Amino acid sequence: MKRFVARMVAVSFAVSLGAFAIVSRPAVAADACTIATSGDSETAKACAKGGRPEAKKVMKKMVADAKAKKGKFTCEQCHKDLDNYALTANAKDDFKKLEALLKS
Repeated sequence: MKRFVARMVAVSFAVSLGAFAIVSRPAVAADACTIATSGDSETAKACAKGGRPEAKKVMKKMVADAKAKKGKFTCEQCHKDLDNYALTANAKDDFKKLEALLKS
């Protein structure tokens, strides 16, 4: 009887662990960066460090800092969809302008 209970506990643990692994995978994939995946920009560094959540924090700070310098930047100016962060046609040029303003 003890062996049976021990096996059932082991099987339950293994099933729970497997279910946790399956459930946790989509969250990791959803937080993965798909745009700033290379380079030496602050956004690319943030993506490497903490994925989309970290990149979002950095980008929001960059936009706020630019606004403090009288720049007119918004998230929607570069991203046509804030769910998947798809870029507009002018996003890369606007990002360069944003970086240049912050360096001045």
